[in-house]
Amino acid sequence: MQIDLLTKPAYDLAALRDQFEVSQRGLVYLNHAGMSPLPIPVKNAMISAIEQMASDGSLAYNRIFDQTVPPLLEKTGQLLGCDPNEVAFVESTSMGINLIANSLPLKAGDNILLCDTEFPSNVYPWLNLGRKGIETIEVPTRSGGLSTEGLEEYRNAHTRVVAVSAVQFFSGRREDLTLIGQYCKDHGLWFVVDAMQAAGIIPINMLKMGIHALAAGGQKALLGPPGQGITAIRSELVEQMSPVFAGPLSVHDWEHWLKYDLRFLPNARRFDMGTSNLAGLAGLLAAVTLILELGTANIADWVTHLSDVVIADLEMLGYRVITPQPPDDHAHIVTFAVDRNPSELVAGFQQHGIILRAHEDALGNPYLRISSHAYNSVEDVQRVGKVLEELNYE
Repeated sequence: MQIDLLTKPAYDLAALRDQFEVSQRGLVYLNHAGMSPLPIPVKNAMISAIEQMASDGSLAYNRIFDQTVPPLLEKTGQLLGCDPNEVAFVESTSMGINLIANSLPLKAGDNILLCDTEFPSNVYPWLNLGRKGIETIEVPTRSGGLSTEGLEEYRNAHTRVVAVSAVQFFSGRREDLTLIGQYCKDHGLWFVVDAMQAAGIIPINMLKMGIHALAAGGQKALLGPPGQGITAIRSELVEQMSPVFAGPLSVHDWEHWLKYDLRFLPNARRFDMGTSNLAGLAGLLAAVTLILELGTANIADWVTHLSDVVIADLEMLGYRVITPQPPDDHAHIVTFAVDRNPSELVAGFQQHGIILRAHEDALGNPYLRISSHAYNSVEDVQRVGKVLEELNYE
């Protein structure tokens, strides 16, 4: 395949690498689709929050909350192309999708469409609605992901939701969210996106892409801490939803603890449950700030280039790459088939200072997955092919 002429990102790569301890240690970390290492500013923000709460208790909690939550809501809105009042904080993608799925005004006989290679976080919450008589229909994957042709084949009069990952965890397929969003608009469907592998890696604009609801954990594309994530739900959908959970912060006049008034707040604040994970939110704020400074379009350009480089290297070595080759169809994830025990290969890579991930498809066939991020270099991804050659001789 032909490689574009990009030689460096639009930001200072050397300065960015200095903000990651894994780079300072000399590790080539290529498992960001599994879990990203914390950037130093994220680690420091979390340590600062913990130390303040240790020394000042509730005084620190209120102070950190006021310093963290309003700017995080604002910056998350910038990152996702939505209003800050449409953002709520959850601990994981699974919780966000569960919250969305169970709060939508769905009824027995309705159905949801998703492709058959989604990560379980975007499958089980929908399958679990079967207890209410709501069907989840698996659309066969085409070119590693969801196609509008597949949607058209499986959509019927009872279809209400299309659920998709913005970047597929296994194939690395970067979905055309604008195209799918337009399809949903044309057919009156709610469009729900699992952005775990995308938010922080590629540009997302919920309004322009027609996304009604979205969820993402913090520990992958967002470069944030595990156990702290985001969900965003457009205002026109929030007004139609019945929250599956209710908490002391989700209702009107919530400050009056003994005045019980179960009237939900009019925006995403209705999904705020109670005491926040301030250390996690402080870390997430530092992570989102870093990503916005770099620019998601710049990050997407760079990781796509890195994927182009590694795809070319793997094909030259004779490996079968299942990640779609056109640059518009992939981002930071490259998956390729291997003919050896993938766990043994992962261990071999680790001995050479490279961290990546083993995978199997539904039939148990072995693969390796490479997933880069903004601070990785061309030299990082080129080491994969060199080590593969060495491992094959061992």
